[in-house]
Amino acid sequence: MALSRTKESQILDLILAGHSQRAIAAKVDVCLASVNHRVQLFKETGSTKLTSSKRKSRYEPIEELTRQRIRYFLAVETKRNKFTVDQLHEKLLDDGFPIKKTKAKEWIRLERNRLKESYLDIFHEAGHMVQFDWGTKKIKINGRSRTVCFAVFAFPYSNYRYVHVTERMNGRNFVEAFIAFTKHIGGVYPVLLIDNMKIAAHHKKYRDQQPQLTALFQQLEHHYNLEVRLCTPYRPNQKGTVENAVKTLKTHLFAYQADFVSLNKLQEEIHKIFNLLNGKKHHEKSDRIINLLTHENRYKSPVPKKHMAYFQEEIKCVRNNTLVAFDGNYYSAPEEYKSEKVIVRYTDRIVRLVTSDGKQVLAKYSRCYGKNHKKYRVWNILSKLQHKSDGFDQSREKRQMPKWLKVIYEKAFEKHADEFFVFIELIQNVKKNTVKRMLKWHHVFKKDLTIDSAIEFVSRC
Repeated sequence: MALSRTKESQILDLILAGHSQRAIAAKVDVCLASVNHRVQLFKETGSTKLTSSKRKSRYEPIEELTRQRIRYFLAVETKRNKFTVDQLHEKLLDDGFPIKKTKAKEWIRLERNRLKESYLDIFHEAGHMVQFDWGTKKIKINGRSRTVCFAVFAFPYSNYRYVHVTERMNGRNFVEAFIAFTKHIGGVYPVLLIDNMKIAAHHKKYRDQQPQLTALFQQLEHHYNLEVRLCTPYRPNQKGTVENAVKTLKTHLFAYQADFVSLNKLQEEIHKIFNLLNGKKHHEKSDRIINLLTHENRYKSPVPKKHMAYFQEEIKCVRNNTLVAFDGNYYSAPEEYKSEKVIVRYTDRIVRLVTSDGKQVLAKYSRCYGKNHKKYRVWNILSKLQHKSDGFDQSREKRQMPKWLKVIYEKAFEKHADEFFVFIELIQNVKKNTVKRMLKWHHVFKKDLTIDSAIEFVSRC
């Protein structure tokens, strides 16, 4: 223990005066060991002052210089072309470092250990993030071996886990799994952490050299008001909680049963297993996982009234006959968009033609699954119909008109196509409710529907 000069002199005076070591320690206010050490030092050297020894360098100068040179060689090597110990030893000798091979081998090993990657211990806040990952496993479903996919959601703070069974790892099944997760939890959390899967990220090189979210996940962000965050490629440790959840799923599920009657039964079994696991105590925190989830629920936001509808998009060009080819069938777009590019936004049931900026829906159709089917809207092809009115009765465009328009054409206008198309052009931009009121007014007052009466009614509205 280092003491001041005053205390050193006091201890020396009290030693010469013949005081006991305990009395000296009490008077000078130091520990007994310090006094004992000074007494022994006084007997050996005649002084109580400690001589400070200079701190030795950790490395000898030649060792430090050599290891710096080794670090340089390790920095310039590549993954495919790594230096061997013999090669590095020869390079060190050529550069004027006369060391033995055994010593060089030891220092090279230590420097390689220094370069090994290690990870930060990430701190997770309650209710801040949900991690997502896919898992797959071959399972017997009703006696047949099938590859089943699992959408796994995990909370890194509480380690609460939720699993949804799917048949494929595509966008549609992800949206279904996410909706099921939000219904189960009863809310949406600020950040969704995912890996660079194909349905979520474009892997092409952009100006900022960063992967970009696909349209599906951009829509997910906008609809649920959350942030979708991508992991760094080949860094699974960034979402280690959900990686462990996938491993836990495979370990616990298939230890009990190897064959399941259906996917619904498999889903029920998974719910039972994770209800038990989520009811256990957290491995680091002194509380159960299900109780920790209640702390996270304070930060969740409510789910929108309508869940996101899954759709896909393709960019197509409108032909000169106003038709857009998609999936072996054809759908008509407005005439002013001939030779223009439009977005075909489609689901299993609906096909929408949208402007290239994605802001305006041009036409909406029920989806066809045959081949060479053509779908028309009279509103989109008025100019063509007016020029070709003589052949309208034999056209496919007439057969695809709504029933109420066919009735007006045959009864009110008595198949006079020219007048009918003027009427169509008149009501084209009128609200549907106004058109319904106009037809009802003519029916109630038993008036004939003509172009003049339609113009008069629309002008009054």
